Amino acid sequence: MMKQIQRNHRIARIDRQILNHQIPGGILLKIKNFILTAAIGGLVSISACADTLNGNGSWQTWSPTVLNTPTTGPYWNGNSGDGPEYNIGWCLTGTGNCKISNPPGALAYYGNGNAAASNVSFTNSGVAQQVSLAGLFSNQNGVRPNGTNYFGWYTDNGGVVTLNPLLNSTEAVGSYATFAPTGTYGFYEENVQSPNTSYTANYFWFTDTSLDYTSGPGAPATDGGQHFSIFGSAGSSTYYLGLEDTPFATSDLDYNDMVIKLEPAPEPSSLMLLAGGVCVLAFGFFFRRHSHQSPNGNN
Repeated sequence: MMKQIQRNHRIARIDRQILNHQIPGGILLKIKNFILTAAIGGLVSISACADTLNGNGSWQTWSPTVLNTPTTGPYWNGNSGDGPEYNIGWCLTGTGNCKISNPPGALAYYGNGNAAASNVSFTNSGVAQQVSLAGLFSNQNGVRPNGTNYFGWYTDNGGVVTLNPLLNSTEAVGSYATFAPTGTYGFYEENVQSPNTSYTANYFWFTDTSLDYTSGPGAPATDGGQHFSIFGSAGSSTYYLGLEDTPFATSDLDYNDMVIKLEPAPEPSSLMLLAGGVCVLAFGFFFRRHSHQSPNGNN
């Protein structure tokens, strides 16, 4: 108890020194630098806690020049029905008509040569993840007769698949959601066509294509294709996912219907630490400004 009381007295004495402008500027600068370094270091350590991608493919590099000849090269390089220069490759490079905020460039994609990998999953790193809607280029806006795209994550425990929705195509670009998976998980997209009609069709596409299925009176059989394109690299802290929402028989294979950014979620404690650093900077400015003023307020 005595040690705690003495510690509190020391803190109170430091507080009085700050208020009376008795702490030297050099010490105050060291305090500011320490807090800011800790805050930035905390955020960097979080960004390194990325989930690990698993699957039956590998990372494939590509050149943006391939975009000039759609339907050649990577499986996602389709001739978009949205217009010229609109497939996911144009979205990522930021050089075409498909515009997203802060395009990351020609990130490697996960596949087998030009073909897709049929089975892709992620292993959680132990921290929560955040997905954000980076782009939306589809008429599936939820307004009849158009349908809706739903995006989420799933687990497969011995054949028992559990779906966890996160985002949908009626939300604004920039919308985001956080989730905390454990172990191995994947992503899915549900495309609902012509809802509440006699020809409603529900398509369920998974990063593990063996789980794909359809339902509803208007739904054909699954096409066996990969409706996800995944961009990043080995050891990535951030991934981009491009989704193709319709069956391949009627699809343009542009993989831009929903563009999802996946990254570790920022932790509130680190954000508060960063905010504390900003507050110390503001206090330092106030301290220096007022310590250089005379008692009558003149410089």
